[in-house]
Amino acid sequence: MPCKPPPIERQLILSQDQRRKYGVRLIFQVQRAAYIGDLENVTLLLADGTLARIRPARLLEWEGGKRYEMEIVGFPTAREAEGAGMQMAQALLLSAISLDFGLRLSYDSHEPPAVFDRTVSTGMAMSAEGYSSWPQKVVLDELERAIATPVRDRRLLLSMELFGASALESNDRARFVMAVSALEPLAEQQAMGADVSRSVDALCAQFDADPSIPAGMRQSVRGRLLQLKRESVRQALKRLCETWFPSDSTAWINIDRAYGLRSELLHEGRPNDLDVLLHEETRSIAKYLRRIYQYEYGYSLRAPTTP
Repeated sequence: MPCKPPPIERQLILSQDQRRKYGVRLIFQVQRAAYIGDLENVTLLLADGTLARIRPARLLEWEGGKRYEMEIVGFPTAREAEGAGMQMAQALLLSAISLDFGLRLSYDSHEPPAVFDRTVSTGMAMSAEGYSSWPQKVVLDELERAIATPVRDRRLLLSMELFGASALESNDRARFVMAVSALEPLAEQQAMGADVSRSVDALCAQFDADPSIPAGMRQSVRGRLLQLKRESVRQALKRLCETWFPSDSTAWINIDRAYGLRSELLHEGRPNDLDVLLHEETRSIAKYLRRIYQYEYGYSLRAPTTP
């Protein structure tokens, strides 16, 4: 529906008119309020007549920086609200990149914006934060035991670093991608054997001899062909699962599904199945990673790992 002039649009919005009942919400986080010009508890008059309100949002104890909630209101349809939310998410990221500061979007669904009907009361709301922890003696005993463990290779260390950092990401997508990425340093790719190597070399020679293919393209494709001499990351993980989980026939199936889901997110921006619960997938992959570290270090983990 074409927008009316901005003053009329704002009149409709401020009067809580049912014709402009949809809004969209974005949550974002920055290190310091000054990075966004100390915009706090303000209303922005956008060019299309809609209103954007920025106010502080709740921040958990372990999270650093400042978190904000931006609501853009004044849309006749949920679809238009969602489109405007994606536009604003892009605008926030572009602004942060242009001005050279960090910005993190926080959300629980597959995409940043959350559409809502602003004419419907949300009722009463309350929030609480809880956590469990180990006694100090347990922490000190664990640290002493871990210090006595010999240092392993850098790839394993990088994997643990990625896995440990994944729990501190602010949204399900980032946590999932980071956790699954922790598998890649573990996947040391082996050569596919002399027969495969000879076949690949012959294919490269045949390809090089074709004068119809431009030199730049030939070099690019040749490099990709040479990669066929080694396992793919996925093949390496499948082989290693037989070592890590010899009695668990479902381990590779679950890891492969998670790896495929990560590829969908990285290549398409969201999973093909929007009913996928990324937080459950992250919990699943975290259990496998903890079992891998337990195996690689021969180190019994105090918090149990369930198959």
